[in-house]
Amino acid sequence: MTELNPASFNNIQEIINELGKEKNTKINIALFGQPGSGKSSLINAIIGENVAEVSTRTDTTTEEGSVVWGEDDSLLLTDLPGFGTSQFPANEYWQRFTLDKYDLFICVFSGKFHQADDELFNKIIEKGKPCIFVRNYSDTLFDTKRLKTKDDLKAEIREAVAQRYGVDTRLIFTSCVTGEGVGELIEEIENRLSASKRAKWERNAKAYSLDFLKKKKEACKKFISLTAAAAAANGLNPIPGLNIAIDIGILQKMFMQIRKNFDLSEDKLKSRLHLYPHLANVANNILKSVSTQGVIHLLEKQAGHVAAQQLSKYIPFIGQAISATAGFGITYMAGKSYLDNCYEVAEAMLKEDLHYSISE
Repeated sequence: MTELNPASFNNIQEIINELGKEKNTKINIALFGQPGSGKSSLINAIIGENVAEVSTRTDTTTEEGSVVWGEDDSLLLTDLPGFGTSQFPANEYWQRFTLDKYDLFICVFSGKFHQADDELFNKIIEKGKPCIFVRNYSDTLFDTKRLKTKDDLKAEIREAVAQRYGVDTRLIFTSCVTGEGVGELIEEIENRLSASKRAKWERNAKAYSLDFLKKKKEACKKFISLTAAAAAANGLNPIPGLNIAIDIGILQKMFMQIRKNFDLSEDKLKSRLHLYPHLANVANNILKSVSTQGVIHLLEKQAGHVAAQQLSKYIPFIGQAISATAGFGITYMAGKSYLDNCYEVAEAMLKEDLHYSISE
């Protein structure tokens, strides 16, 4: 989603159109490279869930395998099969897998490059598509003669990639065991995406750094402003005592999506809650607020805040005609309150994870 202009949306139809555009925005990323290089594990690390099949076999990818996830299933990570084989000839490969649809390509390797890697990479360059190189299994880098350090070995690999593909080639070392480089890869993907797709990536990719977690929060904030306006405009449920009607279903879906964006499943919250006793009430609110009564309670709680505040100070994304309505103000503040709760818990968990990984 692009940066929203404060005067851009002054009627509900414009909001609905923008939400439709956001829903239809797709992000397509392809991974290619040697069998056994850990492409499926990398996909799981990017998403933050074990959704791609991982095998110890080195010939698992014999056909195109795609993992769809994110809001409205609009993000696609595809593990491409071997290029230029008898099963997938080079001259048919691009058309067969409709590779023009991909926003960028990730070349994953864990050993020496093959001729097929060169041929596909050159084809990608010819088509003007961005490509990131990933040397996976970096935790296994080791000189059996003990003459070179891991940094020495990485420097050799960087030099070899630069000689083969050009000095400007972006190379990232990753390990799905230690987590090394995965956050760096996620942020590099973000940098390579168009502005219209960047916010969706920030909301849905797993956060491995506090900086990326902050970006996730800002991206969610923009999305909340649109969704809250739609919920207020499509008022189906009168809220007792507030003299407004709001589509509670839209808010419930938004809350559940925000919780998923921050990787706060019910199981995860309950299993780690004892580590953060000061956040117990916040975590419980995150779980309770997705119910119908929970949404209503949160709306009622925010009604007093909206009455006491100048909304234009807190709602920078929507034009005055919409931001002046009480229904929108209350739904926006409720969404922002829920987002703040999710961010607070996710930040505490990530800090704990980062502290643990540093002390290892």
